[in-house]
Amino acid sequence: MSRRLRGTAARLGFALVCAPALAGVLVAPAPPAFADDADKPSVQVVLDRFTPVVATLDDSLRIDGRIISTGTATLTNVAVQLRRSSAPLTSRADVTAVLDAEMTPADGDPDGISLTATQSVVTDSLPPGERRPFSIVIPIADLGLASPGTYVLGIEVTGQEAGVDSTSVRKADQRTFLPWFPTADSVTPLRVVWLWPLADWPARTASGALLNNRTPTELSPGGRLDRLVTIGNRFRGTVSWIADPSLLQTASDMTRGYQVVRGDTAVLGDKEGAAQAWLDDLADATKSAGIRTMPYADVDASAVVRAGMSNDVVRAVTQGPGVAAAALGSQAPGGLYWAPFGRLDRNTTNVLASAGVTTIVLSADALPATDPALPTDGLATAALPTSVGAMRAVLTDPGLMQALALPQRSASDVIAARQRFLAETAVLATSIPADQASRIVVVAPESVRWDPTSSLIAPLLRATRTAPWLSTMSLDQLLEEPVSSASRQRGGYGTKARAAELSAEYMALVRRTSAQLESFTSIVDDPTGLSEPFYAALLRAESAGWRSNPGTGQDLLSRTAAELAGEMAGVRVLSEGTITFSGDTGRVPVTITNGLDRSVTVGLALVGSPALRLSSEPLTSIRIDAGKMASVDIDARVVGGDPLTVNVQLLTPEMTPYGKPARITVTSTAYARAASWVVAAAFVAIVVFVVVGVTRRIRKAQEGRVHSDLGR
Repeated sequence: MSRRLRGTAARLGFALVCAPALAGVLVAPAPPAFADDADKPSVQVVLDRFTPVVATLDDSLRIDGRIISTGTATLTNVAVQLRRSSAPLTSRADVTAVLDAEMTPADGDPDGISLTATQSVVTDSLPPGERRPFSIVIPIADLGLASPGTYVLGIEVTGQEAGVDSTSVRKADQRTFLPWFPTADSVTPLRVVWLWPLADWPARTASGALLNNRTPTELSPGGRLDRLVTIGNRFRGTVSWIADPSLLQTASDMTRGYQVVRGDTAVLGDKEGAAQAWLDDLADATKSAGIRTMPYADVDASAVVRAGMSNDVVRAVTQGPGVAAAALGSQAPGGLYWAPFGRLDRNTTNVLASAGVTTIVLSADALPATDPALPTDGLATAALPTSVGAMRAVLTDPGLMQALALPQRSASDVIAARQRFLAETAVLATSIPADQASRIVVVAPESVRWDPTSSLIAPLLRATRTAPWLSTMSLDQLLEEPVSSASRQRGGYGTKARAAELSAEYMALVRRTSAQLESFTSIVDDPTGLSEPFYAALLRAESAGWRSNPGTGQDLLSRTAAELAGEMAGVRVLSEGTITFSGDTGRVPVTITNGLDRSVTVGLALVGSPALRLSSEPLTSIRIDAGKMASVDIDARVVGGDPLTVNVQLLTPEMTPYGKPARITVTSTAYARAASWVVAAAFVAIVVFVVVGVTRRIRKAQEGRVHSDLGR
């Protein structure tokens, strides 16, 4: 261990062992690496209670929990006591180092302060696999915290193993943190922007049917989306709402009745009331702070642009605010894109900017400082150059994001994540210079489809309001701040980021279905109200949500394509059978039906197989009224006498094939008549030849008899 790290360990009171390459990188605490089994904890410490969340001088620190024997031998004289660091932490790297440190440092016991007043015997005997409860209570004033800052606390378990330990030794050391700022003027508050996204997996077909009950369940009391609105409503003014317009549209449409796909059929849903209550609660929660919208269905912009479908990104961006406003009954500004995993490639950024996006949510890792030595903590915005001008990037804090993503399976997990988050923010508040122009952090989840645990999030939001080292700031207020002038560079967007996108194979199917929709739209004289559901369904099929749920995305796309094919089949050719020409040219009668509720304009072409045997000029501008049929004749010329298979193909006004062709057979009698005349002529020629031959023979015979008579 270097002299610098030994000094840090002494200040903290706990061994801090971390490689320089990990400095400043915040990751979920990993189990410590032990030099040998002797340093491996033989007792697990589980915390059930840690109060207060924000300590004041009049409070008492209370820690309740359990110790569980994880070893193979019985421990005796098992006791617990509290230790604290001798000085506050000074950097974010210290937080990670504390959690990764070995239980017993190689250069001796830690230089922390044992709080002997908290020592208590838990049990005289702890057999393997058994557990015992413990409780530590001590007035905050008795902790001896000399200066404001973030202190490390250790719940130390001691015991003795027969035949191994001559005295009680440390068997476990569970570390956590306690921010301590006794007065409001002991720290300059760090301003915190909480982004509060609302999005689902938009599994909804063009007909409006839901593929599963996931969204209705999540909107219902106790569901994920219901909890998000409930928590956000409790802390209105602390969170900044960002919603997917597709989710708002689905909830609104559900209030008027909806269907859920069950196999090959659709059944009526029963969550209309829950959807209405959710929308009402959301409207109440956002009536003062407002709500912003992301592009419709949270389209995977990178994958869509890479597939050559940039127009869909433009459609999602421009239509989103109107869809949201219709669902909520109030304005919901757009112009914001939340990049999946916090990263975005340059080409997609340019497309988004061209579409009207002015703010993009990125991870701060995506725009690192050009000089690694320059600090960027507290600088929550940056200018992002694009082909149409600069865009504002809102930079989420990776460390706080990962703290929110820590395991939350138990009360102990929640306490660990909560104290980690509080420690990170408290260290930031003390380490960023008080005179720095910007002292702002943006807190956001890893995914816009997050599922927060109320027991973790509610205390953190409350602390944002009440902790002396934190203060609340909205996204709107952040966007009014001057953009940070810190020099940044674009982070990488390599193969791993591309691999996370919707696959190229999947997007090829989306592109093919989109081309069919364009074909369908082009023949309908007034497609208003008919094409929009399909365009929306395709945008939903392009959602970034299918990155984590590709099977449902495939199902949505397949059903959307099938519904579109059903609509397209409403305009088709009815003709079939065999058409016979009396000559080599003729007219082919064709009947076209329009089963749609509006008029269409199509073209018509005949295509032979093989094509060289048929010559025909296409017809254009064939208008067919809604629900009607039209009969047309199309001229054609056939080469050869054998029956010819002909595809009768409808065309769009752009002369591209529309739908599946009908198939007929064309024959010509001209070649049959020509053949009969040839046979007749040949017969006559044969008759003449025979007659002439016979005549000659008769004449020769007669001449022979005359000569014979004269010779006599």
